[in-house]
Amino acid sequence: MTSGPEIARLVNEFELNQPEDMSTHHEVQKSFQTSFGNDVKSLVATFEELGNPFLDQGDDLVALDTKEVAPPDALERLKNIEIKGKSQCDEFVLERLEERKSSIFDPIKRNKLSFFTSALPKKTAKFQQQLSSVKSDCALFSRLYISCQTRDGDLDDFFMHENQGCPPSLSNQGKLRLPKKKSELVDCLLGDGTAAQSTRETVNVTIIDGAVAVNMIRPSKEATFEDYALKSFLPYIETQSRLVDRIDVVWDVYIQNSLKHTTRCNRGAGVRRRISASSPIPRNWGEFLCVDENKTQLFKFLAEYLSNLNTEKQVITTVGNQVLCTVQRDLTCLAPCSHEEADTRIILHVQDTINRGYTRITIRTVGTDVLVLAVAALPLLSGPTQPELWLAFGTGANLRYIAAHTICANLGPQISKALLFFHAFTGCDTVSCFAGKGKKTAFEVWKLYPEVTDAFLLLASEPQEVSESCMISIERYTVLLYVRTSNKSTVNEARKQLFAQKGQSLDAIPPSRAALVEHTRLAAYQAGHCWGQALKPRPVLPSPESWGWTLCEGQWEPYWTTLPDVTQVCRELVRCGCKKGCRGRCSCLKVNLHCTALCSCDEECNNR
Repeated sequence: MTSGPEIARLVNEFELNQPEDMSTHHEVQKSFQTSFGNDVKSLVATFEELGNPFLDQGDDLVALDTKEVAPPDALERLKNIEIKGKSQCDEFVLERLEERKSSIFDPIKRNKLSFFTSALPKKTAKFQQQLSSVKSDCALFSRLYISCQTRDGDLDDFFMHENQGCPPSLSNQGKLRLPKKKSELVDCLLGDGTAAQSTRETVNVTIIDGAVAVNMIRPSKEATFEDYALKSFLPYIETQSRLVDRIDVVWDVYIQNSLKHTTRCNRGAGVRRRISASSPIPRNWGEFLCVDENKTQLFKFLAEYLSNLNTEKQVITTVGNQVLCTVQRDLTCLAPCSHEEADTRIILHVQDTINRGYTRITIRTVGTDVLVLAVAALPLLSGPTQPELWLAFGTGANLRYIAAHTICANLGPQISKALLFFHAFTGCDTVSCFAGKGKKTAFEVWKLYPEVTDAFLLLASEPQEVSESCMISIERYTVLLYVRTSNKSTVNEARKQLFAQKGQSLDAIPPSRAALVEHTRLAAYQAGHCWGQALKPRPVLPSPESWGWTLCEGQWEPYWTTLPDVTQVCRELVRCGCKKGCRGRCSCLKVNLHCTALCSCDEECNNR
């Protein structure tokens, strides 16, 4: 209001001094007006594409162009950004203007407030982990050597316990030790190779693991998710449907406190996004698929397009716990379904196809778990005729067609069913593997010790507990897994022999019996309950807490052993903190032991 009259005077003066011919002004030129018109149209198109952000009722912080969603901690940083700025301003005034602790010209530390990045905690390097473990073991045995100068050691008691809170033969710094080569089991099952071939057999039904298809069909030039669905994903499904009468696409379901949390964390981290038809395709497809929320939205988005596919063939797709189909039919045998993994849900769809009269079925997958489930389920699949179940296994040049029915016939129904527990016990996504012991070695030991098959079979059939008779067989099998010529029947005896006589490191000897029992319970839960109920749409699963898991900060973690580690219970390592003379409160006196050089009391102590 104050400067208004002066601005009006200046404008009036400017207009009076202009020449009558204004055609030379650059904004009057046609080229400028054309360019300006294009810019306006582009801006309007961008507004229409991005939509009105003020109509969004969600609480998320979303980037308008990429549709990236900031994590919850970033949202809190944004809410408190003004408070943080004022606090830093007050701190600047106090330190530099009032107290003169530093010069006013010194640089101000920059705030790195990232809002759209989500990274996992930094992992300790493998070398550092190994070095820390070696230092811990070195300190343990140094103390044990010193104490044994005065006391008699009990090695049997020592090897009943683990040297750490988490058994080094099964855990990876407190986390699951995941198998590196689960695919070794595929070669073991194929044997002489008669169950595999390189060409496709004529089949009636194809069942596709949706997550596998999404990982294989990566976007190239598609700009939006709608383009990806219409130009890449649906054409692939249409191509597959031309060869069969029915095609099923089965998707994973992601829950918050999943037992597969460790496995999914190891796959990396990415940024959460909102997915819609106009949302742009992320640059890094692999990182995008590392986020469970992204996959959940993407699977639902693609399933809706599949259900509207214009085809005469029967196309069935899962959506959460429900199922959609392009034709009208009864789907009560398939939904609602409470399976978390597509691996087990695929077997349920196999049973439905057999019930509908189909006899030649192909499963498109890359997972060893699916092959094991298919072989184990074949003796249980009911139908008018014996089905042929093929697996299109692998990708690219490694693609091969595996006859699961041939493998099942070669193994026999008992071993085929017991294969579920064997696969879980030797390492899967929710059960640790034994350090240095792969699937091939474990399978060869199974052949040498077939007596363990009965125990495997019992624990693969919805067990109520891990019986003592099962543990006797499993202990002997575990001993042979480490030393095939051993005559020991218990793992504690084998631990002592391998460490004392063979000079093996602590992570290269079997776990203690207490740790092996918990490991067996983990495997029995996965094999006997999660996989063993694959043919039930709504399996009744017992609480993981009863089968070797413990809930910690909202996530399930393995309960490694019921016994404390050796540093807490070994009598030889007991030491007192007496400063003068040892009296009634002395730790050594309480357990009737003499003091050692580890104790704090001096050499003149009467208890030495």
